[in-house]
Amino acid sequence: MREYPIQTFLFWRTKEEIRARRFMPVIDFDADLSTLYDMNRSAAGIEKVFVLDGQQRLQTLHAIFRGGIHDDSNAIEEAYFDITAGDVEVDNGDVLHKLIFSAQPLELPFFRVRDLTEKYANGNPLNIADEINDLLEDKLQEETEKRRLRERRVRANLQQLHSILNHDKHFWVDELDGVAKQYPYRRILEIFVRVNSGGTKLTAGDLMFAAMKEGWDDIEERVEQVVNLLNGGKLGIDSDFVLKCLLLAHGEGAEIQKEKFYGARGETLIQHIEQTWDRAEKAFQQLRDFIVHDIRMFSDKLVRSYNALIPVFDFLFHNPQPNEANRLLMAAYYHKAQLFNWYRSSTDSILNTLHSVVGKDNGGAFPLSEIKKYFGMSHGYSVELQESHLSENRLRAIILNIVYCDRWGNSPFDVAYKGNEPHIDHIYPQYMLRNRLGYGSTEINDIGNLRFVGATDNIRKRAELPESYFNRLKQQGIPIDKHLLVSEYADNPLLLKFDAVTFDAFRQKRREEIWKSAKRVVDPEILEQGNPS
Repeated sequence: MREYPIQTFLFWRTKEEIRARRFMPVIDFDADLSTLYDMNRSAAGIEKVFVLDGQQRLQTLHAIFRGGIHDDSNAIEEAYFDITAGDVEVDNGDVLHKLIFSAQPLELPFFRVRDLTEKYANGNPLNIADEINDLLEDKLQEETEKRRLRERRVRANLQQLHSILNHDKHFWVDELDGVAKQYPYRRILEIFVRVNSGGTKLTAGDLMFAAMKEGWDDIEERVEQVVNLLNGGKLGIDSDFVLKCLLLAHGEGAEIQKEKFYGARGETLIQHIEQTWDRAEKAFQQLRDFIVHDIRMFSDKLVRSYNALIPVFDFLFHNPQPNEANRLLMAAYYHKAQLFNWYRSSTDSILNTLHSVVGKDNGGAFPLSEIKKYFGMSHGYSVELQESHLSENRLRAIILNIVYCDRWGNSPFDVAYKGNEPHIDHIYPQYMLRNRLGYGSTEINDIGNLRFVGATDNIRKRAELPESYFNRLKQQGIPIDKHLLVSEYADNPLLLKFDAVTFDAFRQKRREEIWKSAKRVVDPEILEQGNPS
């Protein structure tokens, strides 16, 4: 709308047999992309045009002019444009032409952009502008000068929108015409990788799929299915994660490099991945079960690095269905990796080294002691939970989640609606501790005074004192022991008096309970050594 350049689009016209995928008619952030493949258009001899660069920009324009976006309830939100905007910048000077998406019809001055391709498909933009101006005149009742300015702006906006939709002057297009001349597929692939490896937010794996499809057509679809399986709609695992898992399991190292997918080496690798896919798929399914049932991970807010899960897959690929004792050690490894930030740097090098430890048949025994030795001796990282870790602010959410899962068997983050994810809440209100009892931040924010509470409940609770608040919950039959942890207070919340002596005692006792749970989960191998029976 401002007539700024939006860079060049690069197309490839061809009749080669390559799987063609349509644009999404309505953007769905959890879309099953396999449903968008057009097998008839994919056939050899059928002319088709692929987008080598600009797909995200074109998909956005498609959603604005012809489609929409699915919201959380699966309703379609369509694009509406403030047809009077353009003279004054809004939203802190970032936006001159205001565009919003809405599932409900909006009244003027918000104009449904899709009407240009439907209701006014054959209309003249000046006539459309006159019609809208007449409607706005009845609605706004403006002074003469203000009305004239608005009418000019509406006409200018409609003409510009109409021009964007119907004229090619706004877009610079380069086309590689593979119908008129020869463009070998490998040359097109090289162009695609080079063009898209710059500012476009594609993962390394996304750029490799074109090469991999030469050896196995279904590889991208299979990887997408695994990504969806592992995420369960709540996590942020991507295709790179899956490819790293597969590369490591097949002894190719964790680095995603195009050399691994070209030539004879690439053909052999893809063939091997396809031949062993059933085995890999079962390992991914076991990894998903591990995520849900053993570490109960339901939010990326609790994840410092998803790479910590790759050695778990590597182990499951070579040691399927480990017993409960070994799954306990696997969970301990994962929690240590997150708490002690084992994957803070040199990730691929770490994964390659650990492959020599976990990427083999260990008889189902998870080698936690060897992994601890590697991180402790080679990197100098913590390998066992210390009480000092309870005081690290960045670890609070992870430790509290471990405790809730240990004591109650489920995570507060296991919610269907993102808005219900828990907040960290002070059991004794921080404002009153600071202003009435004179406590500083260290005592107020001690983990012994922190719990998880639903976002809505946190707003309702406000600054109610714990004696009143938890006694009221208990009278309503709501289990409070999962929050208080200390049985004497959970049995009788009236003991939670608001005074320094009670607060200090409560905070220390609850901190001890948190330590016991966290230590039991994070360092089960230590407890086992201390109690052989």
